[in-house]
Amino acid sequence: MRFILIRHGETYANALYNTDKRILIGALDQPVSQLNDVGIQQAKETKVLLKNYIIDEVYSSDLGRTKQTASIVFPNKNIQYTSLLRERSLGSDEGKTVQEVFSRDDVWKYHVNTEEDSIEDCLNKKVIDGESYINVMNRCKKFLSQFDINDNKTIAVVSHFHFLRCFIYVLLTREPDREMMRMLIPNAYPM
Repeated sequence: MRFILIRHGETYANALYNTDKRILIGALDQPVSQLNDVGIQQAKETKVLLKNYIIDEVYSSDLGRTKQTASIVFPNKNIQYTSLLRERSLGSDEGKTVQEVFSRDDVWKYHVNTEEDSIEDCLNKKVIDGESYINVMNRCKKFLSQFDINDNKTIAVVSHFHFLRCFIYVLLTREPDREMMRMLIPNAYPM
């Protein structure tokens, strides 16, 4: 079995990443988390990159930005949407600005600090009503359990940054480490 992994295209919120207006999105599904013009173009470019691949099945997160990306990249495929492929939930911090969240005194009790936290803390920390990386890795395992890894199929998965980080490690049966927490996954580029 082969997997082609695709993060959704750039969103309005992604475009704010290096600004003081940066928003924590997580599993939020609102207009600010939809594809912007750059994200739509990225998805179109990925469609061209994959045009000669034989892809047997396509799975996508059920959130708008991934559904939009998947429908552009795979317009003639039956796309199967699932909440198992959703982004890591940041609970009640979703939709808030980074400044708002990270000005709280207790922020590092709930949010990961990859430079200072142990790998165990990185994996287990979460906003009270959100998800930890361990929770996401368990969703990855549940998603993978439906496949026979020995099948000769190519499966496309359209998902999110933090989910795909976890998915790669689960797929390769690697123990999570600092590299997983630092892994960068570009928007809409197939891996």
